[in-house]
Amino acid sequence: MKSRLCTILAASAVLLSAAFATDQASAESKPLNVLLIDGQNNHKWQETTPLIQATLESGDFAKVTVATAPGKGEDKAGFAPKFTDYDVVVSNYNGEAWSSETEKAFETYVSEGGGFVTVHAADNSFPKWDAYNQMIGVGGWGGRNEKDGPYVRWKEDQKKFTRDMSKGGGGQHGKRVPFMMVVRDASHPITAGLPKSFLQVADELYGKLRGPAENMDVLATAYSNPATGGTGEHEPILMTIQYGEGRVFHTTLGHDVPAMKGLAFQTSLRRGTEWAATGSVTLAAVAADTMGSDEAATGDPAKASEVESGAKASPSSNVNFDSAPDLKADGWKPLFDGKSLDGWNRKNGTAKYRVEDGTIVGTTSEGSPNSFLCSDENYGNFELTFEVNVDTGLNSGVQIRSQSREKGGRVFGPQVEIESAPGEAGYIYSEATGRGWITKEQPIKDAYKNDQFNRYLVRAHGNRIQVWIGDQKISDIQDPESSTNGFLGLQVHGIKAGTGPYEVSWRDIQIRDLN
Repeated sequence: MKSRLCTILAASAVLLSAAFATDQASAESKPLNVLLIDGQNNHKWQETTPLIQATLESGDFAKVTVATAPGKGEDKAGFAPKFTDYDVVVSNYNGEAWSSETEKAFETYVSEGGGFVTVHAADNSFPKWDAYNQMIGVGGWGGRNEKDGPYVRWKEDQKKFTRDMSKGGGGQHGKRVPFMMVVRDASHPITAGLPKSFLQVADELYGKLRGPAENMDVLATAYSNPATGGTGEHEPILMTIQYGEGRVFHTTLGHDVPAMKGLAFQTSLRRGTEWAATGSVTLAAVAADTMGSDEAATGDPAKASEVESGAKASPSSNVNFDSAPDLKADGWKPLFDGKSLDGWNRKNGTAKYRVEDGTIVGTTSEGSPNSFLCSDENYGNFELTFEVNVDTGLNSGVQIRSQSREKGGRVFGPQVEIESAPGEAGYIYSEATGRGWITKEQPIKDAYKNDQFNRYLVRAHGNRIQVWIGDQKISDIQDPESSTNGFLGLQVHGIKAGTGPYEVSWRDIQIRDLN
């Protein structure tokens, strides 16, 4: 009798366990219940709301209900969504204040454990609503300034985030261009499944956001390039904020329809929304060859789920990274006419540059810091070639995608090394940034042939930089921390007193645009 009872109890336990597992699996596979708010925005919310909805509903990831608030100047008293009916609220709203009752209900919803996602210009909204500014961490425009809180930036030289309380308004962006996003917290569930760096298509890169920035974790940043009207800072792009018991995901991506077709926007939005709703991310990781740093990948928002299953992204170029740049390909254009220094300007030091026999000759100057003859134009994705002959014993280089500081004009950025053998010719150095050598492994020391012109071939695309001397590949690196746009610069290195003079000569300088 006892044996039979045990058998029955055991069988019942198995059935109950199976039923529980089935219910649990059903709950886990149930789409997120999302409330998407729009109705006012200085951006075209009528065009972008459908893309946010399509991105989240792709693959039955979420069920989205859209709540459209009354328009500008209209009575807001009747706008009172029942926030507690939803797992997470996503805001595509930047407009007039809601009623005090609706604001209080939203505060209670988030503080008691509700999820919230703010998209792009939604962080411009409600500058006078203290709780909202606590939720979003940092925001822009609307009269925000130092009284609202610090600027938060990643400082590459210090390898940390800083809080800047200097005076100034909140909110800025330069021209809409593609930009590299760099993950700063790879341990967070949102970013743990993403590549360490990846390109977003042309978008507004928000800068100078400021606010309380309390209980905030910056997951990813992007360099706001002064060459395109940016701040010159590594600005926060993806953030999380803890507000009471609630979780907030803040993305500054998503200015318009083209920006929302970027996989960087779609993928981070889906992962951030799930985390805000549940505290975890179950979506599959995204491979670097799908959303990487060589190409700003795009896709149909309605098919966003396919990226998580390993589908390839739409490529933005057909660059062949397996071979050196082809000098016979179409599109090469000269950067030096062989007769003058038109299109170039000197920065930083006092070395002399002259044109002689179809070459640019740089001559050292005792006591001068490094000097640079810099292109007037900036370049992003490109292939570059030149021939160079440097005096034995002199160190030189060519800057790519570089900038100059406002005070003193100091040039900084990636430098392709030129040096007589044995030496580091062909490797990449980060000039004047404190980072030192970007190319960490340097096994080849004799590629450069002394006392003659050497052909260099350089490819820069996304954050990948490749260098050949002749037909020998020297460098092939990923560099997510440098700018992906800037000028070129021909360096004449500074020398000690009582040495030199030395010379370095360049000729046949050509570039081929890969954008």
